[in-house]
Amino acid sequence: MKTKIFIILFLVFFAISADAKPRISFEQLITNAEQNNQLQLTAGKLATKLGQPVSIRTTTGFLIDAKAIEDGKVVYSVIKNAANIYEGSYAAFIEEITPLYNNTNSKIYYGNGMIVDNTGGQLDPVVSRSVTADRFLLIPEWTDDKVYMFDAQTGDLLDANFIPTTAPQLQSPRDVQQHFSGRFILVADQLSDVVQKFDTNGTYIGFYAPSSGVNNAILDNIRGICYRPNGNMLVTVGSGTSQNTIQQFDTGGVSIGGFITSGLNSPFDILIRTTDILVSNSSGTNKITRYDLSGTFLNNYYTTANINFPQQLSLLPGGRIGVCAFSTPNSGFTILDSAGNYIRTMTAVTGLRGSYLLGNGNYLVTNAAGVHEIDSVNGSLIRTVTSASNFQYISPYNPGALLSNGNNGSSLPENYSLEQNYPNPFNPSTGIKFSIPKSNNVTLKVYDLTGRVVASLVNEYKPAGSYEVTFDASALSSGVYYYSISSGEFTETRKMVLVK
Repeated sequence: MKTKIFIILFLVFFAISADAKPRISFEQLITNAEQNNQLQLTAGKLATKLGQPVSIRTTTGFLIDAKAIEDGKVVYSVIKNAANIYEGSYAAFIEEITPLYNNTNSKIYYGNGMIVDNTGGQLDPVVSRSVTADRFLLIPEWTDDKVYMFDAQTGDLLDANFIPTTAPQLQSPRDVQQHFSGRFILVADQLSDVVQKFDTNGTYIGFYAPSSGVNNAILDNIRGICYRPNGNMLVTVGSGTSQNTIQQFDTGGVSIGGFITSGLNSPFDILIRTTDILVSNSSGTNKITRYDLSGTFLNNYYTTANINFPQQLSLLPGGRIGVCAFSTPNSGFTILDSAGNYIRTMTAVTGLRGSYLLGNGNYLVTNAAGVHEIDSVNGSLIRTVTSASNFQYISPYNPGALLSNGNNGSSLPENYSLEQNYPNPFNPSTGIKFSIPKSNNVTLKVYDLTGRVVASLVNEYKPAGSYEVTFDASALSSGVYYYSISSGEFTETRKMVLVK
């Protein structure tokens, strides 16, 4: 009889213990929420209803977020390492996370705007007062639903409230782009299902795309945005009637239909190059698909297992492509050559969403726990610039500028110009901007002091517009160099200094 009672008690205890942990794995939990942020929204609403936290940060390094619902209970992701989010992380119910935070070590978000900070401000962002650049970076963060500003040269945080928490317009901002006119900031919000419009002071203006407001037959579960050379906006769509398409909007935000409607499987980001378009996909074997500039499918640009769940794509010096790999294995910052051949993956920071090549030569990257700077040579972690949940894509911001094609917009300048490179002095790369008011052949070359051509940056026909190219001088020695542009009857030369 005692044996039977023992067996019954053991089975009851086992059932209770088994129920104490979610069945879903940590990686599947965050992958599901990444692809469909409605899951996280629903989990947050249930947590709020039950009086449970929606998000928690502790001085001991834990980052905890409500991500899903399992058997009527909120499932939390628990991240222990802000850089390597997969190291020691796990999924947990409220009973398991309660011992991790207390009244002295935590900042707790309870939903509906209620935040309890028990740390005395220890977890507040550290803002730099030293600005080294006239160019900046914007990064949305969807726990507080706002946009941060960083220095494009150093990666330092300059403003944690460039666009402050803006409810209900922003519910999960994923991508920010400066309008090609330079007068507005556009934010793709994954949950609001619209591209929202703000002025350059961060004040909300209204809907941009669709211009008439939310229309889930057009946009639903949106991710990346960018501009075509003609100024039209492209938006990736992950759900609804237009699922697995890229929708197009004119310069006023009016829908003009599907631009890409085939070959996509949960598309995330768009990168427009000189002769083609690349799109990252979170599902399927077509990790990155390639299209011509009219949106016609060309080929599956990248399909191998070196990249899982690619997000933001970036154009690097030498035509290389930077890919933010979110999921394991091989989660990190991956570099491909211009033809899509694998070069390397930097794994010091995992769960990547966004990336940018800083003026100092290092990479700034984002993940579900912070913004980090990594060495572009050896891939090591230099520092975590700021830690918070759910940073997204990184976009350049040039106040008052008329921007060029690709992810930066389109403009028609009145005069020819060749601007001073930035940064200058530089190591090892720098940006060079130029404008042409008429379509024409353009050459842009770099010379050493002897007059020898050391790099040909542009040698092609260009439509009228403003452009920026990157000069990578990794293979050159320190010294003075000259860059010269020629287009029609216009020529101009400027000096720059490489310091290694």
